[in-house]
Amino acid sequence: MPSRQTQIAPPSSGSRHAPKCVPAARLAAIALGAFAACDTPGVTLVDPDVSNPDPDKGTTIHVTLEDSALAEALGWSRGVPNAEVQLHRIIEAFQPDIFYTDSTGQVHVPERLPGYHRVAASKSIIADEAVTAGGVPRVFADGVKTESLGSMLQLTLAADRRGPLVISEFYDGGNTLEINYQWGIFWELYNNADTTVYLDGMLLGRAFGGFAAGVATCEDLRRFRENQLGLLSLEFHQFPGAGRDHPVSPGQAVTIALDAVDHSQVHHSLPDLSHADFELEGSADPDNPSVPNMPTVGPGINPFGHGMMQYDFHVKFLALPADPSNLASMTYREYRYSLIPKDLIIDVQHADWMHPTTAPHPELTDQCPRWVNQEFDRLEAGSDRMGEHDNTNSLQRRILRRNIDGRAILQDVNVSYFDFVSRRYSPGSVGG
Repeated sequence: MPSRQTQIAPPSSGSRHAPKCVPAARLAAIALGAFAACDTPGVTLVDPDVSNPDPDKGTTIHVTLEDSALAEALGWSRGVPNAEVQLHRIIEAFQPDIFYTDSTGQVHVPERLPGYHRVAASKSIIADEAVTAGGVPRVFADGVKTESLGSMLQLTLAADRRGPLVISEFYDGGNTLEINYQWGIFWELYNNADTTVYLDGMLLGRAFGGFAAGVATCEDLRRFRENQLGLLSLEFHQFPGAGRDHPVSPGQAVTIALDAVDHSQVHHSLPDLSHADFELEGSADPDNPSVPNMPTVGPGINPFGHGMMQYDFHVKFLALPADPSNLASMTYREYRYSLIPKDLIIDVQHADWMHPTTAPHPELTDQCPRWVNQEFDRLEAGSDRMGEHDNTNSLQRRILRRNIDGRAILQDVNVSYFDFVSRRYSPGSVGG
């Protein structure tokens, strides 16, 4: 989705892709003008002239590697060279400006319009470059949302890691302008390791976060959003089994449906999930007798009798087996949330509205820096599936490389922004 054009020099003010930069002396006037113009019929806001930005103002972004020993081995001790840095002012359509770091891992970004920004950086190395990093393709990434870029911003790239199970795909099911259908939701899990794993007793759920912050301030929500002890969850389901009843082989994908039926009978663009491996249990949902049910075991349930409803912008998690009755809890407003300890959390994924032709939906554009602790996920993925856009795409994890036998190894840097891409849905298989 991001524009791939490198900005060697600032484009003219007539360019739609121009960085939203402005001299500091004009910021206050522009901000006041924006408030006045928003309610004035016939007034159109335009970008300021940025053809000659002040080179002494702006933000220097320094990109380093989290693993200092690996950074030294790669010759990146001063910083990560030629790292791609993306900047996106969140209230605008998703067309990030792209810059590249110099040999010391730094890049200077001209002064920009005020407002929350999404800043993300990544660096990939191919096998030939990766002898000191394991001899296989590697990827490093970081991301943050910030209200103030300041004069200096530090990004610290984490390296890809190869865990056992990952959330490889999520589809939130048909809720577009063409139809209003919410029951084709599915999750896909993938065994990214070389050994068999067992799903028995694992938890699949929705964690606190991923909704508009207007109901409370970000600071009030911090202990819920960025809890260092784990994830807070109101609603989650548990895989059946006594311990070794549901094996997942290396390279195998498993599909979990909200309703394991053929949704294409409702609309041709929806998936056939009648052959899903599991379905969520809900008293008001249809039951496919040939598909094992996953009961809801969290402190909250859907009031209309459905299995757990999730959408792209919700925080999704997979956790190791646990007895739900033994989990600690915290209360937010009148709701009791279970605390899923961090040592049980296997994978986390969430997304936000990002599309190159449409500004974000205001109700989905939260302004909190993070919805989960950065240990679980540093920056949400980009979803293009809301509103007027088609409902044939899902969010799918990227393939980092393939083994000698052709088996996919999926990318996992704990940065959903880089780990996931929008593709046509493909339940039960990876790679689109």
